[in-house]
Amino acid sequence: MIVQGWGRFPKFQGKTATIVDAASLRRQLNGPGRIAKGLGRSYGDSAAGNNLTLGMTHLNRFVAFDEATGQLVAEAGVSLQEIIDVFLPRGWFPKVVPGTKFVTLGGMIAANIHGKNHHHSMSFGACVDWIDVMAPDGTVQRCSHDEHNQLFRY
Repeated sequence: MIVQGWGRFPKFQGKTATIVDAASLRRQLNGPGRIAKGLGRSYGDSAAGNNLTLGMTHLNRFVAFDEATGQLVAEAGVSLQEIIDVFLPRGWFPKVVPGTKFVTLGGMIAANIHGKNHHHSMSFGACVDWIDVMAPDGTVQRCSHDEHNQLFRY
């Protein structure tokens, strides 16, 4: 399969795997050159693995939502479009958004995107309370300002 970013350069022949749950992700982490890819809106090749590109868009479930605070817990493959479609009618809109709604939550975190209000609202990382990160050995660590904060910097 041809693997490329949104800028369509570089292009190369690569292997891909569709990730549908934590178990399928663990199975694919047993080698070098793995990288996660969402909706492919990164310019350049930031989401193109040398050996294997892991398609994350099937990890697209909302886990929890606090109506009082607006805190959303969701999987990495949830798209910004899905977030807006579900929560805007309920009076909620993300504080920081990029120029397209065709990005994933995981991609927004990984790229620490910013919007037109960056000078006021900072980047998306400022809106993230915590993330669960799966290490190459398959273990999952919660990362926040207080836990494993070396993996949680924006």
